[in-house]
Amino acid sequence: MSQEQRSLLMRGAGAFAAALAVLLLLGTFFDYQVAQAIYAPNNPLVIFVSTLGLFPMCYTACFLLGVLVQRSLASQKSQLLRVVGAVVCAALAALFGALITRAVLSKLEGFGGMLGFEPPMAVRMGVGVVIGGILCALGFRAGKANDAEDLARRVLVVIVVLAASFAVVEVVKVFMARPRPRLLFAGYEGIEFCPWYKKCADASDFMAKYGIEKDAFKSFPSGHSLQAASLITALYGLSLVFPRLQQKAGLILSIGVVFALIVMGCRMILGAHFLSDVSVGALVSVVAFIALMAMQKPKQQA
Repeated sequence: MSQEQRSLLMRGAGAFAAALAVLLLLGTFFDYQVAQAIYAPNNPLVIFVSTLGLFPMCYTACFLLGVLVQRSLASQKSQLLRVVGAVVCAALAALFGALITRAVLSKLEGFGGMLGFEPPMAVRMGVGVVIGGILCALGFRAGKANDAEDLARRVLVVIVVLAASFAVVEVVKVFMARPRPRLLFAGYEGIEFCPWYKKCADASDFMAKYGIEKDAFKSFPSGHSLQAASLITALYGLSLVFPRLQQKAGLILSIGVVFALIVMGCRMILGAHFLSDVSVGALVSVVAFIALMAMQKPKQQA
């Protein structure tokens, strides 16, 4: 990728991060009012678009892991290390595929909510393993067609950044235990609005008292928004494998920003998140992308 294209991505990502920070500020003061004004659950189209937000992060990681499988087998290391590396990458692709497909087909947050039923856990996980395997195989094939010497290292960094940002958000969600807007609107006695910067200390008591699932207390930050905004990182990762994409920095950025904003809006309409939730979720992903670009900055020629 040329320096001009890299600069365009960095400037665009910085501007998007600034816009998300403004949305966070608005959410700090008007979270509840905005959530109440746009709440419209059970809309099949909104559920469908919202679920699409889960696709970019893990499915792209499955594909990129396939590239690492190919590079591992083609490396000059010992046969044992080559095989172990390939097996680990393939297993991770199957795991990522299973975990995200479980959510994609769930009734609570995925296509199951649109269709009105949820396939058994074993079926969802099994389908995910197959999808992860197919994407891994496609990545393996794409890796063979790319002769870049540093492809494995660059792809690995992308995967690590995606995984790290996801892990950060999941840990924060559990720690903060913020009730989702739809839980507040359900009218449970004692469950009140919590600002995004304040931990909900009574979540476990409410879950025990009312039989509420713990997912209802995972509003902040938004995982869907994180994964939707990671489309920018995902497309950048794919551009490493498919060099023709490297000249499409503006398109990569535009598609990623628009997709993220649409998914963020859908999550709010469904009552799954507040404005601050979706803003921070997307912001984590954008900051991770900026860090990724900094780590992959080309070395200066002597």
